[in-house]
Amino acid sequence: MHGQVERWVTQSTQAETMSDRPEFRAYSLGRHNLGAGVDPFLQLDHFYMRAPIFAPHPHAGFSAVTYLFEDSVGSFQNRDSLGDCTLIHPGDLHWTQAGRGIIHEEVPIMPNVLCHGVQIFVNLAAKYKWSQPVALHLNSDRVPESMIPDVGKVRVVVGSAFGLKSPIQPLTSVTLLDVTLSSHGEISHSLPSTHNAFVHVIEGSGEFGAKRSRLKSLDAALLNSGGEIVTVQAAAAGLHYILGAGEPINEPIFTHGPFVMTNDADIQKAIIAYESGRMGRL
Repeated sequence: MHGQVERWVTQSTQAETMSDRPEFRAYSLGRHNLGAGVDPFLQLDHFYMRAPIFAPHPHAGFSAVTYLFEDSVGSFQNRDSLGDCTLIHPGDLHWTQAGRGIIHEEVPIMPNVLCHGVQIFVNLAAKYKWSQPVALHLNSDRVPESMIPDVGKVRVVVGSAFGLKSPIQPLTSVTLLDVTLSSHGEISHSLPSTHNAFVHVIEGSGEFGAKRSRLKSLDAALLNSGGEIVTVQAAAAGLHYILGAGEPINEPIFTHGPFVMTNDADIQKAIIAYESGRMGRL
């Protein structure tokens, strides 16, 4: 760590409440409340779901990523227009790289059983927006884990950290870490200085970055670029958080519902592809 620059929190907010119904509680962060500093991420929705909420729907121009936390009681079933039908169990990652277009749905397998996780929208660079759609899946037992005595555990869900590398390799290269720290546990993350980075607190509280910014459950924060180290320390009750990082794509973003492109002409092209059935059927 000698000579390396530590990052600090430049912006923090409480995740926006999307829904507060008994069957679906969800809290959202992303470009809408943290701005362009989350690039290449678009949005993260932290959810507690007990019933099917969303009908089958299309995506194009980005990746829709579902990760269930290990404390999730229930599992999801994913179906898509590629013919993929996959169970997403606690600790699993399912990465739907929509490319030129896909239709999918994800629903809890059992009614009234709590599913706890995040859905993350990750942008695709313009050169990949019309790529062949693909579904990538990582079972929980294949997610690399670093157990740090008296400190906690890091799950390297996507990317590399602590000498570990996730086997999943999407077109957008990002880091996604699921970190649990014990009481007063302290950890230092190493990140490339050019990468954007954010954190979202799932549960507990702690201090983040060089300025020891205090974040609590459901808070989200941006970390400045230019530094290589992010230090985090849990409070007495412990801390569970997600860290996301990646090289910014720095391209224009045009959105229309579930489509994300770099210009309006491509948005119209995606709409036509969907309406004409070229994204397939469920």
